[in-house]
Amino acid sequence: MLLSYVQLILGLSIPHTLVRIWLVFAAAGLRPTRHARKLILFAVVSSVADFDYWLVPAPVHAITATSIAFVALYAVFRTFGSRSVLLLFVAYTATSFLADIAGGALIQLLYGMTDRKDIIANHPLVFHSVYVPLGIALGLLALYLEKRSYPFLLRLYQYLLDIQQSRMKEVMLLIIVQLFVVGLLFSIGMESEKRTETSYNWTVYALVLLTFCAIYFMLRLFVRIREDAISQTRDVYAEEIGQMFTAIRGHRHDFLNHMQVMSSMLQMNKLEQLKGYMDDLAKETHAVAPVVSHSSPALAAFISGKTEQAKAKDIPFDCDIPADPELEQSIKMIDLVKIIGNLVDNAFEESETIPPHNRSVRMAIRSEGERLALEISNRGRPLSDKELRMMAVPGYTTKKAGHSGLGLAIVQERVRFYGGTLSIRYCPENETTAIVVELPRNKAREADRVRV
Repeated sequence: MLLSYVQLILGLSIPHTLVRIWLVFAAAGLRPTRHARKLILFAVVSSVADFDYWLVPAPVHAITATSIAFVALYAVFRTFGSRSVLLLFVAYTATSFLADIAGGALIQLLYGMTDRKDIIANHPLVFHSVYVPLGIALGLLALYLEKRSYPFLLRLYQYLLDIQQSRMKEVMLLIIVQLFVVGLLFSIGMESEKRTETSYNWTVYALVLLTFCAIYFMLRLFVRIREDAISQTRDVYAEEIGQMFTAIRGHRHDFLNHMQVMSSMLQMNKLEQLKGYMDDLAKETHAVAPVVSHSSPALAAFISGKTEQAKAKDIPFDCDIPADPELEQSIKMIDLVKIIGNLVDNAFEESETIPPHNRSVRMAIRSEGERLALEISNRGRPLSDKELRMMAVPGYTTKKAGHSGLGLAIVQERVRFYGGTLSIRYCPENETTAIVVELPRNKAREADRVRV
């Protein structure tokens, strides 16, 4: 028995555990080569779970092995965070389960054997003739994913890490429970008297495979829905920027016509009419004055467009933007417009829910030492602490139906990209909600390198 146990641990458990956890790390883009020692340690520690392999029924062993694997993974990689460890554990468990199903199916197909314990104890060559090539195949797949990452798997891993909605947490919990129940039922089925029936076994294999396929495509659908919503939001803002520049060009074209009118009035000596016309023109062009003086025409054009939009909505809009020639060294202008665009639009929409005489939106950009601060505040209805916490959650919205609820989520994604912070606070004294974004300066070039 001791010899069989040693052979099981050294010849089967440790190598296959290492290959499978290596594959999971590679699929998640975690560079398993950098964590090689810890991965080996996890493989050795978790393989101790096989000490009861021949002593207890398969379902009991499955529960014991799963528990020890989770504890070992958390102990070795606790610096990753509990959520990341949980995701890696679920992925590792699913990978191991699928690999064992594939190995069992191949052994039954090639040799007609179904009793796993008997095969390991009395027919080790049969077992290794299937599991060694299977392990090599998984190892090659892990090396391939480590060198050429699969984009969807990386997006899925990041998506699951960023989940905040309570509904999605419930869905993920149900998926984990479903995977565990399927594995338990599979173990029980393999221990039953029907395990020698080929039709029964292949039915179990097919059901398990279909379950995993359904879960995979469901997660893929979740990721695509979120990415489509974000893409649509970005397209909207890109279109708005284009419209702003069109408006600026239109003002330039109209200016020539105004010059002709004023020249004609001057020649006709209609000075009073000329003065009134110039006063009206000065009021109309006041909104686009920042374009002339600001060092960033793109930002000035954006503010100009939002000022016109605020006038149309009857919302007082106050802007304080410094003429900072180094502004674009802190953040790429397209990202700055994306951030303040989402925040200002949210402020406008919230302001429209209160009477016009109470409306007010203010935007300020400040240089504070080594950091760039963006603050957008607006008056609106009172917000609870729970609403303030949930405002940045993707999909959560305090608005009516028809809103994706991704505005602040997009802002947070860009803020994290630049290594900044975002805070939300509500001041009950003046009924004002303020969102403050702080970004480290001189990060635009680093952002360019990351994107490349």
